[in-house]
Amino acid sequence: MGGGILAQEYNVRAVDRALQILDLFAEGNSSFTLTEIAKGIDLSPSTTLRLLNTLEKRNYIYRSSENLKYYLGFRLAQISNVAFRNLDVIRVARPYLEYLNKLFNESTGLYIRKGDHRICVDRIEGTRNLRSVVQIGSRQVLTRGASGRVLLAYLPEERARLLLENDPFVTVESLEKVRSQGFAVSRAEREPGVLSVAAPIFNSRGTVETAVFVTMPLMRVEEERIEEISDEILKVSRGISREMGYCI
Repeated sequence: MGGGILAQEYNVRAVDRALQILDLFAEGNSSFTLTEIAKGIDLSPSTTLRLLNTLEKRNYIYRSSENLKYYLGFRLAQISNVAFRNLDVIRVARPYLEYLNKLFNESTGLYIRKGDHRICVDRIEGTRNLRSVVQIGSRQVLTRGASGRVLLAYLPEERARLLLENDPFVTVESLEKVRSQGFAVSRAEREPGVLSVAAPIFNSRGTVETAVFVTMPLMRVEEERIEEISDEILKVSRGISREMGYCI
């Protein structure tokens, strides 16, 4: 009996250690060496390697034969997609994204703020040969791009200022402008040749954790088009916010 309990405790610890490995990737780095992972979870390389082999066997991670580093596997992407689909804001926003996509034939989607970053949780691509592509699950900083600036603008002021201190690219005045006009426009900030327009989605508590965006090649856009997209994305953001329980 005692041996069975010890075995169960060992199995629980092994699961916990495996989850710690996955947590390392959640902190921002896309790849790690065996030594880095072992150090990050405070285990010997030999024990860490056994855990990694199990995770790799189940496709939660994979090891590159070129640089011998470990990366997240496709199984996690599958699980993430299921989790994202279950989020209310994604379900509510989907018809609005389809509307924007049909109206402009440009890529549109949602970013959700996670800590000091943003993650794309849904997107619909345009059908033009030349188009901006945003991958679901992609993780970006808040200080670059229209969506990032929108999410940054509605952070508590003290927290936003801390981020601005570490990245002078965005100013307090630019965040005030976002709050005043209700949207943000970025030109080649995060990716050369790409323009994005984004607006906030308010939840029932009156806070902003999600941004809706339209993105397209900069060379295809004139100022009149930007105004048209801005007007429509404002309507969409208000509609989604209303359905999320925010009283406008």
